[in-house]
Amino acid sequence: MQKCNNCNLPFKWSEIYKSAMWLYKPIQCEKCGTDYKISFPSRYIVSFLTVLPILIFGMILSPFDNEFINILIGLCISFTGSFFIPYLVKYKNVNT
Repeated sequence: MQKCNNCNLPFKWSEIYKSAMWLYKPIQCEKCGTDYKISFPSRYIVSFLTVLPILIFGMILSPFDNEFINILIGLCISFTGSFFIPYLVKYKNVNT
């Protein structure tokens, strides 16, 4: 996971997860107060891990006859994939 560029304090998993899931809210370092925002390419990662599984599994593959089950399984895959977001996204310093 990413650390603060100034004081090397690692960001908490929950802090990054909440930031990515709540409209890319900026993160502030607890130790030095430096503000970080999610990088633009990381926004694509969040989209691919959350929205894409629903579309691919629930709408395109559709292995079951019931659309509700397809979308429900797509949501479960999306929810599971979202747990990897804090390890893959990058934040950049707001001041740079």
